Amino acid sequence: MFYNTPTPRLPRALLHILTVTNRTFVRDGPGGQSRPVDKSVVSFWGIVIPLSNLDLKRLPEGTYTQNSQRLYTDDPVEIKPGQIIRDTYDGQLYTVKTELAHNTVHPLMRYIVEGVVKKK
Repeated sequence: MFYNTPTPRLPRALLHILTVTNRTFVRDGPGGQSRPVDKSVVSFWGIVIPLSNLDLKRLPEGTYTQNSQRLYTDDPVEIKPGQIIRDTYDGQLYTVKTELAHNTVHPLMRYIVEGVVKKK
């Protein structure tokens, strides 16, 4: 029976604290340059891992680059394409590209994210 079985979770030893950020653009006066303004929304536990060759063959969502990675979380957080994810472990930024299909029974959420290349 499935009545008292615990929900499977991701191993906490693998997870980092990540933050979801909404990015908006504001103009510096009339006719001025627009600049991004980031507003932190929520923090959650998750992990970002590289795509494998098998992923590249099976994922139908479109084309991927060498900066494309997978984001996994089982925290109840709402993440939408276009939002910015920051890994607090190393400060790396990722842009959410798409949400991958998930099972309605398991709380695991999967996303394709694109790593933002750090300027030196």
